[in-house]
Amino acid sequence: MKKVVTAFDLLASVVEMSGLAGNKLENVYRTGAGFLFKFAGGYISATKYRISLTSVIPEKTHEGAETLRGLFRDDRLAEVVMPRFDRIAELVFGSGKIIVELLEPFNMVAVRDGKVVWLLHSYRGKDRVISPGAMYAYPPAVFVDVLKADVDELQKAIDPGDLRRSLIRRLGTGPELADELIVRAGTSPRAIAEEFKALVEKVRLGKIEPTVCVKDGVPITVMPIKPLSLKCDEYKQFNAFWEALDFYFAPMELESAAIQTTQELAQRRKRLEASIRELENKIPEYREEAAKLKTLAHKLLMYKLEIEEALKGMETSIRVVNVDATRIKIELPEGEQVELRKGVSIGKQISQLFDEAKELEEKAQKAAQVLEKLKKDLSKLDEEQRRAEEKLKSSVKIATKKSWFEKFHWTVTTGRKPVIGGRDASQNEVVVKKYLKEHYLFFHADIPGASAVVAPPSEDPLELLQIAQFAAAYSKAWKIGIHAVDVYYVKGVQVTKQPPSGQYLARGSFMIYGKREYVRNVRLELAVGCRKDGEAYRVVAAPPKSAHLLAEKYVVVTPGNKEKGKLGKELAQEWGGCAVEDVVAALPGPSRVSEEGRGSPLPWDEVERIFATW
Repeated sequence: MKKVVTAFDLLASVVEMSGLAGNKLENVYRTGAGFLFKFAGGYISATKYRISLTSVIPEKTHEGAETLRGLFRDDRLAEVVMPRFDRIAELVFGSGKIIVELLEPFNMVAVRDGKVVWLLHSYRGKDRVISPGAMYAYPPAVFVDVLKADVDELQKAIDPGDLRRSLIRRLGTGPELADELIVRAGTSPRAIAEEFKALVEKVRLGKIEPTVCVKDGVPITVMPIKPLSLKCDEYKQFNAFWEALDFYFAPMELESAAIQTTQELAQRRKRLEASIRELENKIPEYREEAAKLKTLAHKLLMYKLEIEEALKGMETSIRVVNVDATRIKIELPEGEQVELRKGVSIGKQISQLFDEAKELEEKAQKAAQVLEKLKKDLSKLDEEQRRAEEKLKSSVKIATKKSWFEKFHWTVTTGRKPVIGGRDASQNEVVVKKYLKEHYLFFHADIPGASAVVAPPSEDPLELLQIAQFAAAYSKAWKIGIHAVDVYYVKGVQVTKQPPSGQYLARGSFMIYGKREYVRNVRLELAVGCRKDGEAYRVVAAPPKSAHLLAEKYVVVTPGNKEKGKLGKELAQEWGGCAVEDVVAALPGPSRVSEEGRGSPLPWDEVERIFATW
């Protein structure tokens, strides 16, 4: 069963990740199995199993990713490269690069100007040293590089007498691809070299057949091509290789995260089980020893007079076997030999035997009580571990491909009109330049520092109020605690980036010509909610009147004193499914919840159709 991607797999993954080139790195998270990179256009997962695009968003934290985030956040991904045909990939940014080594041991290294500025693990070996501040050096190249070599060079590396071994050791194919090449090309080194080169070129061009091979109901490998060398019960095929990698490796990553998350519980369990085993062995020993002492005490009590007479030298059924300074050994009529203490009366010794037996019985009883408690503790621990694992599994989210409007603030009115607004000055520019048609309406809170909101034309006063509410909410008025603000709107033809002669317009600023229409004293309130579409969860925001069209569960918020990070976390936990960071991003600023609600949201494909009319 494959436990890590091969160089061939990694090549296909690198080609797919290259599609994110030009995207900003928005965040970096630590997960139980590795790291998660959030780009404007998607996610990349880097674990000891793979590095690839992903839609699986496991439980994540900022802890442990602070330095990487500080180094590369808001930097644009320039390219994703594979420096040679090996299990090494690089995320290249304008300011440096992150090198992922899927070798043993798994490592990640951040490099700027050739120097290591962050790393997951320091490494010191015969071949190289990886440490903070040192110049980064790749692992020694031990294979002929198919990415640079021609067919003749590849052919020379293939031993006709030991095809499989030479493919693995000289060309770095690994056993899986070596077998595949031999099945596809036969035993001719030339044909194998040509097939190898052809497969690599196909993968480079994205001409792949992502496949997971399933045997006896268990996935045993994943490849960017449909394998001919493997006999599979099922060939599960995917549209993209990263989808196949998600299907194959996500369960392993989840298991790895579960082991790490429940490590402390596992140690406690180990200690409990050791204590239980010890008591389970001790209790029978205590009881057995107590029974022996009681039996002996009863026998000595039965023969007490005869023993006393025998010790005085009289003739009885008791035979004195041996006498030394401290002990007297006697033989009972049954033939059993017993040692008695010299100088201590028989009655006292019998009483002490009963006392010792009683102590052992009490020990056994107490041990049994402790054992019962430990078993209950173990049962509770099992339940705690099960809940922890379930929580980890339930925390896994599926990141869906976002529709074009989701990168902006967006909503839908009760009249089902689409509305978008910029999240920052840069997006305000995009919204106006790309989406504000001449006859569309431009809304803006009458205060510096607000979202540029755009919507199709409308004369319905209720719709105009809803759009104005949306524009007012995403303005500086919310952050400074104002509860009402005027909002103006004009036609798109009245908005321009051309300033009057001799003046300059800052980024995200516009000139408005002609008459402005106003919606006065717009109350600052916004509905923020959560919806589920198949396996995907989405956070939505809307004017309170239209919230039921977009969210299953929502709250109406107004400016308040609870930080949006804290409120966002509380709401995400209460709703379940929606990501904390998405809830926080939807909240305009410090807020308080004024009411809660439930809705019957429009199907997502209907929402997309509404925005398709743009």
